[in-house]
Amino acid sequence: MENMPRGNFYRPESFISPASEYGLLRSATPDRTVWLYARIPWSTALLDGANDQKRMDTAQQLMAFFDGLANQVTVAGMRYRYMLQSEYREFHILAGSMPVPYRPPLETRRTELGQYQSIYYRNEKTCKQFAVVGVPLRLIGETNHNRKPGMLQRALTWYDRMCYSVANGCPMFEEYLPDAHKIERIMLNAGLEPFTLMDEHERERLVAMMESWWVGRANSSALPILAENAHVHFFPDNATCISAKNLYDEGVNCNDWGIDNEYPASICFARTSDFNQSNITDPSNLWIAKLMEVGRAGGANAVATSIRGKVEPAKVTADQIRRNSRTIDESIKERYEKNHEATGDMNEIKERLDYKKSIYETPDMPPSIIDLSIATCVAGTEQMAIDALGRIPNIEFTNLTTASEQLMAFKSMQACSNVRMTPYEIHWSATCVAGGGVSSFAKAGDKTGALAGMTEANRQSVYIGTTTVQDQDMAPGIIIAGKTGSGKSMLLVSLFLQWAKIPSRSGQGNTPCILINPKEGDDFEDAVTAMGGRVVRADSDFANGTFDPFMVMEDRERAKEMASIMLSNILHPNGDDASMELAIAAMLDYGIKHGAKATGTAITLAAKAYAQAVQDNSDPSEIGLPTNTIEVYKQIRIAFNSYQAMRLIFGTKDDIQPLRISHNLTLINAGRRSLVPEAGSENTVTGRIQQWTLRMIVLGAGASISGRDGMVGVDEAWCIGGKGKGASRTVEEWMRTARSRRFTPVFASQKTQEFVDAGMTGGVSRGFLLSLDDPPEVDGTVSPAKAAERFLQIDDTSGHIRKRMSQSDRLDNGAPNPSSLRRLVDPKTKRTIRGAVAYFKDGSNQPIPIEIVIPPDLLKDISTTATDKIAREQRKQKERKDNGL
Repeated sequence: MENMPRGNFYRPESFISPASEYGLLRSATPDRTVWLYARIPWSTALLDGANDQKRMDTAQQLMAFFDGLANQVTVAGMRYRYMLQSEYREFHILAGSMPVPYRPPLETRRTELGQYQSIYYRNEKTCKQFAVVGVPLRLIGETNHNRKPGMLQRALTWYDRMCYSVANGCPMFEEYLPDAHKIERIMLNAGLEPFTLMDEHERERLVAMMESWWVGRANSSALPILAENAHVHFFPDNATCISAKNLYDEGVNCNDWGIDNEYPASICFARTSDFNQSNITDPSNLWIAKLMEVGRAGGANAVATSIRGKVEPAKVTADQIRRNSRTIDESIKERYEKNHEATGDMNEIKERLDYKKSIYETPDMPPSIIDLSIATCVAGTEQMAIDALGRIPNIEFTNLTTASEQLMAFKSMQACSNVRMTPYEIHWSATCVAGGGVSSFAKAGDKTGALAGMTEANRQSVYIGTTTVQDQDMAPGIIIAGKTGSGKSMLLVSLFLQWAKIPSRSGQGNTPCILINPKEGDDFEDAVTAMGGRVVRADSDFANGTFDPFMVMEDRERAKEMASIMLSNILHPNGDDASMELAIAAMLDYGIKHGAKATGTAITLAAKAYAQAVQDNSDPSEIGLPTNTIEVYKQIRIAFNSYQAMRLIFGTKDDIQPLRISHNLTLINAGRRSLVPEAGSENTVTGRIQQWTLRMIVLGAGASISGRDGMVGVDEAWCIGGKGKGASRTVEEWMRTARSRRFTPVFASQKTQEFVDAGMTGGVSRGFLLSLDDPPEVDGTVSPAKAAERFLQIDDTSGHIRKRMSQSDRLDNGAPNPSSLRRLVDPKTKRTIRGAVAYFKDGSNQPIPIEIVIPPDLLKDISTTATDKIAREQRKQKERKDNGL
């Protein structure tokens, strides 16, 4: 490393020598120490969504590593602690999380979707993260072999090594291999990934991040820093750093520099801790995960955290505690013999030692960590850093107040560094580090697809692909559950706009997508047309019978069954008299067998045949028609003539053209006539026609893209659920056949109980849970939040997820509530400071909280709030006026 030129201006050079081999890293310092590092595999989001067992399993992984290092110490026969310490193994944990500008996945950057994401999400940040642990290796002699090498071979080996050492000033790498194999085995047994066994490209990528964890640009080498009292400054390039140094030399306060892409950070050290004997599964113990969590999620927003220490076997620690306890007991006894009370310090020390002694009497006590040094580099000035670190439970951090200390701390954090800075004496049980959550990593979704948002904890992109459920043999359904104002419709539209830009796997155009909005109005039309999509309205753009059961179902027997259920439910919903349903079934059967191709024409054909039979004095039953045929026909005609909406689902011509969908996004809007039934409207003909119209539109949409890897979405999907006769037929069929028919159904709803009633349980593999109410249960009722968790089989024993789902977006003092899942708005500026948060459940994986990201340019076109809709209409009126329309 270079000395710091020109006062505070420092150009970091890597402590990792380029002359590294076998996956071992040699230090570039004069001692030329050789290190074996391993990647700590990411577990899952331990802070939010994980259960106790998952946290325990993750902690045990790192505990196995510490146990392995402790077992390298020969305790037997050694009486004094200081005689053993030379055998203690040192370790270094380094975790980094650097915000970088969002970029679409490499494989999609040149596609239509990639270009869309590059433009619309250009202001978003993601985090470049890594976590590694390293051990300095020792020269411990040759590996034992069954056959010892001959004298000549040993002489030649000794000569080669001597020549290498003289020429290079350090031993050969081969001399470290015996110890490397031991440490490698310890790492493997702990589930770690040693660099020695890693793919070369992946190892180089990790080493590059270890060498420049404070650098924002992915392809940049280590960039210069400027150390000031109590904090440092990081820069995007050398020229910018030099400009800042000139301003610094001129006495300009760093707050007034006005330099783009420069950011301050403060390096702080852990000083004291108090874990209060809490269980290792307690989320409050996850101090490392909380350090690395982003600030908007409640974390400390650390850029990196470095933990160094030595592992001491538990037996040695226990012996030392007993010795110290005897010493303090003797000192207290001596004071009593001299008629003096023990001092307060003595009593406090005795109390601590008695407690520690009781702990270390257990046979499975974990090893200890001595000479512990915990440094963290937190984005922001010193006060910002201290405020952020105040969110970390159980540990007190303190800042370093001079530029030289900040620089020394920065050097001590580097991989392979020989700089040790231990400002505070800390001795911990290894569980305090193992249970800290260094491997906590919130990652979800697919490699590519529509961008739903970023994981709340660490800003990892969450993509949802169009063919995942088919390729991975998952249940076909996706649900989005959230109450009004939770953001569910915004997420639904955003996903569909992106899915429609993904090339179809058939090679013909893009993925066909249909989004059905049953609410009255023109919501989402502006966004869809702006993206080149098609908008059709249920009140004007569909022909007579477009969604007749015989138009939307391939199996004519099933279509006949569906049409019979549909008409009997609309006209005679109670079902206590089966005569109408039987009559309709018979009429349909007769009509279809005699050439009819639609429900209306089949019914009419049957009625005419019945009338002709009566006129001919024949018995209509001989042709399969019941005595109430004409009566049923008249009721159906009255309904058809009285309710315009019924014409969509009741075809009166045989030349109807089924719904045809292009390779793009098609929005089916209700238009002036809402398809969402009012509460209790199932007791009215109008309400039942609304329900059946929506159900048949949904079936028709599915039929139009069947076999084309398409997506069908339904907003307010509770309308198609429930216990009605047609509901289960509609969605239950999809749950069974959508995957084989190569399309994916997506349902957005305020509640999920209707999905259970519709037979969808087990048919949904992915779900987004936004804000939902969770009132106390009364008379066995289940809250929307609890019902949603049950539907997606989410383990929420502590009730933490339900609590978040039901919280208001404001605290009692009017400030935004970060625990709420609702979108947070600055009360003064009215600007969004954090998007809505959803728990994303993906198959059998645990739920991951993600921040839904809706680009501002898109939000203004799809927002359904009254103010946004008024503003949108005013813009449209102004555009028409400007164009002279």
